Amino acid sequence: MEENIVILKARFKSNSLGLYGILLLIYNRNHDLDSYNTVVSTYSNLYNLEPHVSWEKFEETILDVKWKGSYNSSMTGSLMDNIKAIASDEKLKNQLFEYLNNYDYDNAEVTIYDAVNRIIHDKNLILEIGIQEITPEEFKETKEKRGKSPAESEKSPVEDGSAILPIEPILSPVKGKPLYELKIGDKIMARITPNSDRANYFIDLLDLRSEGSIRPIPCEIIDIKSAGKNAPVEMLTQIGPGIYGRCSEEEKQVKLRIYDPLTDGPQVTKVNTKKTMQTKSPEEKGTSAGMPKSNYLIIALFIIFLIIFLLLLIISFS
Repeated sequence: MEENIVILKARFKSNSLGLYGILLLIYNRNHDLDSYNTVVSTYSNLYNLEPHVSWEKFEETILDVKWKGSYNSSMTGSLMDNIKAIASDEKLKNQLFEYLNNYDYDNAEVTIYDAVNRIIHDKNLILEIGIQEITPEEFKETKEKRGKSPAESEKSPVEDGSAILPIEPILSPVKGKPLYELKIGDKIMARITPNSDRANYFIDLLDLRSEGSIRPIPCEIIDIKSAGKNAPVEMLTQIGPGIYGRCSEEEKQVKLRIYDPLTDGPQVTKVNTKKTMQTKSPEEKGTSAGMPKSNYLIIALFIIFLIIFLLLLIISFS
């Protein structure tokens, strides 16, 4: 009899840190953990997905959250590394499979709890798991109904650890291209929205600030979709290596300015490393700001006290 596919679904939350997440592990019929994905976010609605829900809903939610960029890329990447470590450790991988195959919820939950808590670090972390078993035919059929192959459905257009920034497309009512005609591969002009320290950091990093305004930048569309006829169009664009832009447009008749290399200049092909060295992230600025001035003050006070001490010493011997 052909072996079934065994799937683990989990949700977790840290109330003290305000973090929520879900993960999905899929063992194929050869007992190999060759498919896994997870996402960690500050949005509490992620925890509303209960473990008894089917595996495809978990997969769709993880991919959708990553597509929209509403997740903690650092913690998500670290947790992915921990799951990858389980997949590459034969003993641990086989042990977890046995727990799932025997519906041993307690031991399976301990294994996943350990992997998650190494990243979250919360002694009050709450984690729940669900186990689902399906035939290879059912798995394949579900993939086909969704119109994606197993390999395609597991890919995210954005790699973990990337920066996803809010952008505002530049309108061009005369020469622009209608929103409904845009497709993947088109390059539009857009401005990074300066609504956060992170966005402002990348604006300065890419040297886009000029005389109180922000210059537009070429953005290549790598994903574009809409939930329905009356739903807004969501676009995911690539600005440069590891830097992405995301926006949502409700008016589908609007015309957007298309990138012209002759008038708009070159695209971002690499990050300005010189600028990187000069510009620190908001977190780094907070820890290092003011250090040079305080050092000068300490040195000055030390010299003054030294002079006073020497004067008193001379007076006492005179």
